Amino acid sequence: MPAFVVILCLVSFAMNWVWEMAQMRGYVEMAGKQWQQTVAPCSLASLGDVLMTLAVYGIGALAAGQRRWGTTGTWYSFAAAAILGAILAVAYEWYSQWIGRWSYSDQMPILPVLNVGLWPVLQLVVLVPAALWIARWATQRKR
Repeated sequence: MPAFVVILCLVSFAMNWVWEMAQMRGYVEMAGKQWQQTVAPCSLASLGDVLMTLAVYGIGALAAGQRRWGTTGTWYSFAAAAILGAILAVAYEWYSQWIGRWSYSDQMPILPVLNVGLWPVLQLVVLVPAALWIARWATQRKR
């Protein structure tokens, strides 16, 4: 289990960092900045995304009553991770907008009704299950 968690964190950080760098033009505060100026904020955001990934894993483990729920590889494990990722992403986007942490540029597609950016929601919907799958694959391959 420790190897799974380490790999999950590393993979999650790497994938989220690439995604964060790619979506910077969608935020007023980052739009138009050189990529070198966004490395530090994207790295910090990626660490937050790792924490979100671990939170999804923890919530899933509590709900399933099984610490290893994400290592099973069942389709519903990945679907649950995607749904939990979406819920956390929407909640965090609402909170961040409410406190004025960031605002969206005209480059960010907005989800109707929810009024949050599409890219950050898709980020956790796609990358959390992907990180779980890769961590599962890597730890099973090591055996």
